[in-house]
Amino acid sequence: MAETPNAAPPENETPEVVVNIFSSLLEIIQGYGWFILIAVVVAMYLKQKLNPTLERMAKQKEERSEYKKYDSDTAQKRLEAMEKARQKLQSQFDEQASKFAEEQKTKEEAKRQAKIEDWDRHQEGKGYRSKFKVSVYKTLFSCENCELKHLPKLNSTFKGL
Repeated sequence: MAETPNAAPPENETPEVVVNIFSSLLEIIQGYGWFILIAVVVAMYLKQKLNPTLERMAKQKEERSEYKKYDSDTAQKRLEAMEKARQKLQSQFDEQASKFAEEQKTKEEAKRQAKIEDWDRHQEGKGYRSKFKVSVYKTLFSCENCELKHLPKLNSTFKGL
């Protein structure tokens, strides 16, 4: 690219905010430079002197936490708490299992009674209970005032339903 002889020299397009911040920082450093330098030197000196003490304190804290992990009293308390929680869960499970067993016994007893009643009806000559569910009859013949003429035997049975 060839330069044009009539081109104006480039101008600084730096935003005014950046220029203002830079000039403010420069004024602060010019006014308080020695104080800032002394503060930095003192901070570095204190860090150098206090660093071993801080490291020693951190190491002691870590050792104490490690000791607590393996301390027999603390471990015993932790084990007792875990055992107590296990026992609580086991008792809840046992309670649920006993309720379920009682429900199962009740259902089995109801089934047994139904079978005994069926057998008694069979012995009396009334026959076994119908294999066809009552709910099926209700859905097939859902009208209330309908006469079940084609099923005269069932008509009297389902009149009250």
